[in-house]
Amino acid sequence: MPFLLLTQILLWILITVMLYKLFKDIIPKEYFTLIGALFLFAVIVMGFFLPSNQLVSSIWNVLSFPLKPVGACILLLGFAIRNDLAKSKNQVLAALLILLLSSTPLFSNLLAQGAEQRAFTPQEAGTKTASAIVLIGQGTTQPNIPPRTQIQLTDTGDRILYTAQLYRESGNDPLVIVSAGPRPNLQGSKDQITEGNDIRRLLIQLGVPESQIVVDPNSTDLRGSAEASEKILRERGLANQRVFVVNSAVNSSRTRQTFKDVGLTNVMAKPTGFFRFQSGSTPKLNFQVDSLIPSVESLSVTTRVFEEFLSSIYYYLRGWLAPGSF
Repeated sequence: MPFLLLTQILLWILITVMLYKLFKDIIPKEYFTLIGALFLFAVIVMGFFLPSNQLVSSIWNVLSFPLKPVGACILLLGFAIRNDLAKSKNQVLAALLILLLSSTPLFSNLLAQGAEQRAFTPQEAGTKTASAIVLIGQGTTQPNIPPRTQIQLTDTGDRILYTAQLYRESGNDPLVIVSAGPRPNLQGSKDQITEGNDIRRLLIQLGVPESQIVVDPNSTDLRGSAEASEKILRERGLANQRVFVVNSAVNSSRTRQTFKDVGLTNVMAKPTGFFRFQSGSTPKLNFQVDSLIPSVESLSVTTRVFEEFLSSIYYYLRGWLAPGSF
């Protein structure tokens, strides 16, 4: 199987190189550039009208890669190599500076703190009861596929644990909507690859009654989750009642506003997965020398913040976020 996958990848690379050279030799340079521009424009248009399409999502990830720390470093170093390293010291220096800052814990924590400060209001933090809880679950688990012997939680899996905790604390048996569609990296029947089904099993094990869980099996992005949840809640007469939405703290501001934009006005964010302590809280976070030593974990946090910023810009351009919300 690995040999077959490697063969497929190499074949696709070979086809891509052959087509590139063919088009480059046949099509004049100015028209070749025009075709590239038209392709980019087509991708942007598709991204606006088909945001949930997996192909469009993959292309968007490729196009936005240079805007993220690692992508920016690779792009700058690539230009430097192409233009002669000796004459491109500024580009190399810029790449190293981006990599150094984005992977430094002190810098990544400050970025995360800025994003997480808008996670919720004091009123939302103190409210314990709601008629429904929506769990944004895409990407919170890994499936039970051998050699694994159980469903595994990812670094955002604490959303599942927090949802079960909110259900127990509410005391009024709220409806729990699990919004998690098919895993894009798996093939199989819809029941097998739908992440929401795995999350439902975990919630039942954590004490949430199966009768109170509804799975949204189609949504793979935040806007789709909001629209599907609004439909489910309206069908049950709960659209005008208080709704908790569980998501990572970095994403909570956009989450709250997106759900309000689809008509759920009484929405409260219930964030989890914080990277930073609230300023003025006790116990306080001690400053350590380790905070100045670059790490992969800090680079991951910085990338998450940048991805949320780019997503917020996209949502703003679509009219789904109000001005000044990011």
